[in-house]
Amino acid sequence: MSSSRRRFLELGAIASISGLASANGVGARQSDGGRGDRNGNGDQPEVTVTARQEPGNAFYWVLPGERRLSPLVFGTEANTLRGTDLLEVRIEQARRLPDPLGEAVPQLLEDLPFLVAAPDEAREPIEESGEDVIAQQRLTEPTLYSDRAEVTSGSFEVTYEDRRPYDLPGAPGETPDAVDLDAQFTDPAGNEYVVDHDHVIQPPIPGYETGGGVLTNGRLHGISGTGSPLFPQVYTYGASWGVGHLEVNGERATEEGMRVVHFMTTATVRDERYRLVLDEEMPLAPDETIAGQIHHTHGVVLPIRPTPDGPVYDPVPTAFELPNGETQPFVHAMWEQDEIVEAPFADWEFPGAEADRPAEDGTTDAQADIRLVGDASAWQGESPERIAGTENPTLPLEEGAEYTLVWENGDGLQHNFAIEDESGEDLLETDLLGEQGATQSVTFTASAEMAEYYCQVHPSSMRGTIEV
Repeated sequence: MSSSRRRFLELGAIASISGLASANGVGARQSDGGRGDRNGNGDQPEVTVTARQEPGNAFYWVLPGERRLSPLVFGTEANTLRGTDLLEVRIEQARRLPDPLGEAVPQLLEDLPFLVAAPDEAREPIEESGEDVIAQQRLTEPTLYSDRAEVTSGSFEVTYEDRRPYDLPGAPGETPDAVDLDAQFTDPAGNEYVVDHDHVIQPPIPGYETGGGVLTNGRLHGISGTGSPLFPQVYTYGASWGVGHLEVNGERATEEGMRVVHFMTTATVRDERYRLVLDEEMPLAPDETIAGQIHHTHGVVLPIRPTPDGPVYDPVPTAFELPNGETQPFVHAMWEQDEIVEAPFADWEFPGAEADRPAEDGTTDAQADIRLVGDASAWQGESPERIAGTENPTLPLEEGAEYTLVWENGDGLQHNFAIEDESGEDLLETDLLGEQGATQSVTFTASAEMAEYYCQVHPSSMRGTIEV
């Protein structure tokens, strides 16, 4: 089951698919009959979950990368869990599905093992040690479950309509569950995307339980058996699996066929440095997250295309070029400042959240030689006057002089201030600060080796030059 690195990049993107489609039940929209009397569920959903995020709030475009493996989920090198043995069991179970799925799904699992497992041969030991190191292995091939992401822009509103409590036999599209989705966003190169969701499907992956294609008030991923185990098991307010089209820069990019679309609004699974945490680190308190929230929303468009012969691999035609010259074959969008309008536990608050909120350090503006505002899109210069209004301004310093720099958190995301030399080694770094409007000061003596200042959480967008 060997693959080239490029093949893993393309196929590892499917790791969270949780939704596959054959031509039967997928090629057309669901009718009223398919939602109502035919399924014996009536027209009104039993549970409705609505979430949204307005433009101007924190949005991240996730990049391919390696994934640390949870010992709780995947075991150790000496005692492997959810590896090649489980993959072979799931493939055999898939062969018992009715045609064409009985042929298509086993092949899919052969090609995309990360749907259900982390194959033994794709793992590598982690050499790091220490009390804070949990993972003992990592998946070396890039998937969408990485710690790498870029801040761009996006908004959405989704309503999950849950009419069925569990999966039932039948074609993938034979489900009364439904989704109303409006989502748009940009990639790091500025290309614009719109997701056109067509209809919900009930995925035929052995071991998955999706509640009819829309699941509410439940748990997914990790050891749950539903969704890729590479993602930590997480409380889910609402999730959907479906198919739809993708528009790129105003034009439909998926004319040759729809792709699988997976949305979910969950407890937050990315920490203050935007790492995708392990199962052992869940749940996260608000001050341990990137935006101080206990929930966020994920949107994924996967390179799976439904055909009359079952689901086939087909890269999502994005416009974002990766360093290897290939375009990214999947979309993984993250809205970090979403609002849950309606859902079970929508108003629930994490215990002690207010007590855990960090306080500002009390530094006054009058004490500052340099003032900046920290925003995920860029550092904003405030003073002295020559840097006012400038994004990521160059800081001219005099060698041997002492400076006090004060920066204010401008967006409520986690940031810090660090200085590095030309080799990328940090010369100083501050603690993280995540409260909007709070300030932090750092006093340092300028030296010739200082080359750049940056935020360690957003190192690409929040970075400027130092001239000594």
